[in-house]
Amino acid sequence: MGDAKLWQAVALAFLCEQPVFTTKAHVFKIDPETRKQWLPVSKQAVGVSFFFDNTRRTHRIISVDGSKAIINSTITPNMTYTKTSQKFVQWADIRANTVYGLGFSEESELAKFIEKFQDAKQSARQEVERIRAQSGGSTPQTPHTPQKIPTVNGTATSQGSGTFPRDHRSSQSLNLPPENPESFQDRSDAKSDNGPLTADSQLKYENDRLKIALAQSSANAKKWEVELQTLKNNNTRLTTALQESTANVEEWKKQLAAYKEENESMKKKVLKMEGAGVQDQMDAVLIEKTQLAEEVERLKTAGQEKDRELERLQEEVEALKMRDVKNQGIQQRLLTCEQDKRDLQQRVSTLEGQLDTVLCDHRRDAQRVRDLEQQIGDKLHELTVLHQQLVTVTASNNSEETEFDA
Repeated sequence: MGDAKLWQAVALAFLCEQPVFTTKAHVFKIDPETRKQWLPVSKQAVGVSFFFDNTRRTHRIISVDGSKAIINSTITPNMTYTKTSQKFVQWADIRANTVYGLGFSEESELAKFIEKFQDAKQSARQEVERIRAQSGGSTPQTPHTPQKIPTVNGTATSQGSGTFPRDHRSSQSLNLPPENPESFQDRSDAKSDNGPLTADSQLKYENDRLKIALAQSSANAKKWEVELQTLKNNNTRLTTALQESTANVEEWKKQLAAYKEENESMKKKVLKMEGAGVQDQMDAVLIEKTQLAEEVERLKTAGQEKDRELERLQEEVEALKMRDVKNQGIQQRLLTCEQDKRDLQQRVSTLEGQLDTVLCDHRRDAQRVRDLEQQIGDKLHELTVLHQQLVTVTASNNSEETEFDA
């Protein structure tokens, strides 16, 4: 669950935040049990980026190794970094309750990272001051409450002016990575681009970001479409069943009323026959009366069952009405998602324009293949005609030889 939440945060960063700086480094985390040893979380040097949320005016450090997000750290005004060697820097994240460490292959890369870290802290501090100024300076000053700070080698890190131990023994006791450049050199990509993003890099980043957003939007849209269609089908089915059941109940009521009238008329006939003394007819009428009484009881039982079914269907209809209310929210979200999907598809279509030349070449090759297929078909037709002629000639020769033998 922790990795899933972290990955969602990374996806949100791609959608809502903009990258301002990217470098490459080996990523480490402090051992949560001992707090005295570094644990590597990346097999090689991976991209580490600063993202800026223009809405919240906050910076976030994010790093992704393959499909796994390994760093998601929001920079606060009181967050402090510690440079423990010429190529290694670490900082404590109270929210994540951990300590991150980065090992660089070059000192210049570490210097640029520290510079961006300081800029992000200054921006966060300015945002806090701006919020306080907007509130008229009425923000109460809460007393400082000690918090549980991550510790390294028994020494607590500080959110204020305190730092990690800087002596040489701290590096050895923490099992810090080696300080030589080869230990942090990424064999697949020895030199990282720490400068501003180039046009190709920006285009690749935009393309990847749009693909992620489009895939997520399409998945959500399909899921909501399926759910909405299922609810619509259930609503239609139950409504039809309710209408049929209501019609059947009305029909049964009419039949029951007709049977009751017929029963009354039969009773009158029986009374009339009893007065006339016609015993045979009376016996027949009694038998018919018994049969009609059994039929009436059966219809009453069936009517009661249908009444119960009608009540159950009415309850389902009420439940469907509640679902319809939810469907309206889903439809609104679906419309918004479809609009986002159209916008993303429109932006992706601009990238797909680069494939036109390749498609033209493909069409020309396909036309050549069709021409070759046409020529082969013509040759096959000619061979078929020749085969038929050869068969005809062979049959004619066989018939002549048969006549000659005769």
